[in-house]
Amino acid sequence: MTTRAIALAFVAVLGLVGCTTGDTGGSPSTTPSTTPSTRDSARPGDRDEDAVLAAVRQLDLCALLDRAKAGGPFAGARPVARRPFECVLSGAADLVAVSVTGIGHGTRVESVTRSVGGAKAYVEQGGGCYVHLPVSFTTALRFSQAPASNCASLTGLADAAVAALANPDTFRAKPVWDACTALAGVLDADDAALSGNGPADCTSREPAASISFADDLPPSGERKPSRTTSIGGTRALVYEEAENCAVYWRQGPFDVRYGAAADFQVVARTSECGGATDLAESLMAVLGEAPPDDVAPQRPLLYRPDEPDSPYPGACAYVDELDPDGCAPYVAVAVPDDPAEILSAAADDADVQCAMAVRSVGARFGSELVPVADSGAGTRCFFVEPERRLQITFSLSHGKVVNSFGGEPVTISGHPGYVTTDGTSIAYELSTATILDGEGTLTLRVSTGPADADPLARAMALKADSVLADVLDSYFS
Repeated sequence: MTTRAIALAFVAVLGLVGCTTGDTGGSPSTTPSTTPSTRDSARPGDRDEDAVLAAVRQLDLCALLDRAKAGGPFAGARPVARRPFECVLSGAADLVAVSVTGIGHGTRVESVTRSVGGAKAYVEQGGGCYVHLPVSFTTALRFSQAPASNCASLTGLADAAVAALANPDTFRAKPVWDACTALAGVLDADDAALSGNGPADCTSREPAASISFADDLPPSGERKPSRTTSIGGTRALVYEEAENCAVYWRQGPFDVRYGAAADFQVVARTSECGGATDLAESLMAVLGEAPPDDVAPQRPLLYRPDEPDSPYPGACAYVDELDPDGCAPYVAVAVPDDPAEILSAAADDADVQCAMAVRSVGARFGSELVPVADSGAGTRCFFVEPERRLQITFSLSHGKVVNSFGGEPVTISGHPGYVTTDGTSIAYELSTATILDGEGTLTLRVSTGPADADPLARAMALKADSVLADVLDSYFS
């Protein structure tokens, strides 16, 4: 099948979808698509964990919402706190809330990076709207609205909150307990054994136990009926579940200005009910005391749009991989002249792979795509953007083409191989020789980024064609 036939077939598969404009033919630009960065092996450092924790434990989220909603579409709603680290707007048409949650690489790459009120934000939409304002590598303020047909109202609310947080001390309240500090206070557990998705829940690996400031109801499908008991004079419900035992109780004091009640629900779990009851009794005592207040809070609280907020350097933070630990910003290197030497150099140096494609990718797809060199799983080059709308993966490896994607035959610039298309990506595997049993395989994959649910635009097939033709003609002709 010819190159043009493959491109036209791809267009037919995608159907009538939005088309992007841009050059789909001719020679590549003589201007590089990006200015390569100087390699810096040092990765960004996170903020002081204790200072960040102190800041969110003292932050009155309901007071923040009360200020931010004024004059907007949620002005008539009333902020209510039912548990620590969360505030909901009672009376809003949708479920609108702000909470302190965990944030990781997955959430970041599945969201669109924006500047909201002058702060770095990650906006995610799908059934609802979620605006994450990171305060550390692992913690964020999350504004949520569900359901939501668009993010305009919630983004406006977050924008007003960012402006208000220019002075976080305005919303400083008496500190509350976080789950891991409370759990560490009753278990002989190392800090490394404790983890949670935000400050409202915590799990210990050894000994196996967990605590959550849960607003949800006890489970309805427990193995045995719940039983009511008294633990240290506090009424508690004990549920024996499939793999553990859970104890629910109301914990006070919950002395907050916007509190729905003077207490909040807590859940403690261990593998068996005797241990869970003992754990609950110890936690009741700890949570009944004043929490520690001996660390200065993190200031400023939010990140600037250009400030690193993850452990990955530069544009590596935009790579749609589970953990791009082997990624580093691209540094310009010379590409050898001899095809055999190119194969050898590219196998050891992802920068060589980036250097082979950077000029053509910039000419065909635009300079917004930034190259990063990845040596975490083999060697390859990613071209990524903060908006996560498009990602290009380019690699060169030893060995003949094996059609690992189950594609259709294709020939580009006299080099045979295979192409695979679906609604969101197109992937090529081409021989570096004019026969399939050549010494090397060139792979190019163009896909919509995780923040874009739309089908891949039709023009991308022709642009990918052109990039491959440029690279093959330049280095393997």
